[in-house]
Amino acid sequence: MLLLSGTRPDTQHIFVDVGFGFHVEFTWSEALNYIEKREEKIARQIEEYTQLIASIKAQIKLVCEGIRELLQLPAEKSLPERIF
Repeated sequence: MLLLSGTRPDTQHIFVDVGFGFHVEFTWSEALNYIEKREEKIARQIEEYTQLIASIKAQIKLVCEGIRELLQLPAEKSLPERIF
């Protein structure tokens, strides 16, 4: 973009990446509002996925215990839980 002397770029608007390579032109207040709502949505998704992961992990432990009992294997020692 070539700027002529004495001109300045428009700073009243900002382009925000809304996904899939699309950008939307917002005013600063609109952009902040969009970002706030997007953060809230992502936080909800993180919570949902965290609960889903915990449920799947519990199911895996249950199945492993059932297999262990079917094969009549000795109980495993409890290992400290890893936190990622």
